Amino acid sequence: MAPVVLGMPALAQGYVTEDGYLMLTVARNLAIGLGLSVSDGTIATNGVQPLATLIYAVPYALTSGDKVTSLQLLHALWAAIAVAGGFAVRAFAGRILGPMGLGPVWAWLAAALWFCGPLLARHSMNGLETGLYTLLILLACLQFMRVVERGTEVSTGNLVLMAALLGLVFLGRNDGIFLVFSFFVVWLVHAVTTLGLGMGDLLRRLALPAVVCASVVAPWLIHNQLLFGSVVPISGPAQSMTAAFGNNATLVPAVLFEQMFPMLPIPGRFEQMPAVMAVAGSAVLGVLALFVWRSWRVGGAVRLVVMGYLFHAIAVSTYYGLFFGAAHFMSRYTAPLAPLLIVALVVAGWETARLMARQRAVAVLSVLGIASLVLSLGLLSRSPWSGQGHFQVVRWVDENVPADTWVGAVQTGTLGYWHDRTINLDGKVNPLALDARRQIGHVLHYVTASEITYLADWVGIAGWVDREGFGAYFEVVEEDPNANLGVLRRR
Repeated sequence: MAPVVLGMPALAQGYVTEDGYLMLTVARNLAIGLGLSVSDGTIATNGVQPLATLIYAVPYALTSGDKVTSLQLLHALWAAIAVAGGFAVRAFAGRILGPMGLGPVWAWLAAALWFCGPLLARHSMNGLETGLYTLLILLACLQFMRVVERGTEVSTGNLVLMAALLGLVFLGRNDGIFLVFSFFVVWLVHAVTTLGLGMGDLLRRLALPAVVCASVVAPWLIHNQLLFGSVVPISGPAQSMTAAFGNNATLVPAVLFEQMFPMLPIPGRFEQMPAVMAVAGSAVLGVLALFVWRSWRVGGAVRLVVMGYLFHAIAVSTYYGLFFGAAHFMSRYTAPLAPLLIVALVVAGWETARLMARQRAVAVLSVLGIASLVLSLGLLSRSPWSGQGHFQVVRWVDENVPADTWVGAVQTGTLGYWHDRTINLDGKVNPLALDARRQIGHVLHYVTASEITYLADWVGIAGWVDREGFGAYFEVVEEDPNANLGVLRRR
């Protein structure tokens, strides 16, 4: 809540990311009656995650669209979601660790490591769906365990709740489909191999949860297909257009290590070094191997929920590592895996300490846990108010461009929130720009044919005047590498 106490500019620049502002712009437009849209309500979009957008619209509805007051309310909401997430991590960890003989204090340690992780804290407050999505995953895991534990005696209410939560996981973020698929498959295998259900009983057991889950997600998918021609939001294809197979694979070991060891963030310049990849990858695989072995021995609901969550983690890591672009988002994409990985770390730490220190295992793990929390808190206390890299553009536009003048930019999250008449050019929230990129590989013709008077973004945009006669339409009025600012004006 520090940004709320400190006020501007910390409120605007402290936690909310560029993409976070994209979601908030759509949420605000929805709240003031412009629907799911950007660019002052003139361009419809589906380039957001629907559940978070709907929830984040509430503060704007309560304040008649006031941008600053709504940010204050949203920070309080994100903090509340993070606190709820901390308790959910504790509950999830307790359900896993208890059958392994670890007392409640170790579940609280896992929750504290998650809550105090410097990168995880920023992801939880980033203006996007990350914190909410993580909370929904944990609630789905807890309900899945409840269903499994009741076996053939499970009530209809518990089945419906599990299915509804899995549907909400998908609406929380599209890659939630991996968790939905994983849990349904694990549950069905369990029903056949352990409960001994025949095909008829199996289909009857599956039918209601499948219908409920599909009913939760169907409106969003139908909306996307009818209005945008695909069930996949346009932000996904826009970010994947420049992706090469395996482009992010070398980042996977480091980002998973950071989620598992939240007190040990790896500087970006080291993440893809072979030695770092080898050490980080070995640590993650070693911890997971010990954790899976221990979970398998415990059996029951612990084994099944760990397998389901782990299959989801493997699918997410594979998808974003091999098939997606936007490498700078890898940490955020994998952040919802942190609860599983941190619990795995606690289990592996306990088993290792027990084998090496025997009678002193509790003391050794306690010291390591306290040291980890102290390190996390020290890193967390570093000031995040230095800016998020886009407010130099906002300031220039605010000082030089009338509110009713159209501005274009590749990166329009921050700028588009503070200057309503902003047109997105990378296609993440603008289907017209995405179509232009798909058809001819650029948006230059789209820009020249539009109402855009200014282009304002990072300094590289100034180089557009040298491309395909674009200089005949626009001229450079600001090119400042030190400020990372470029501005073009229509001639």
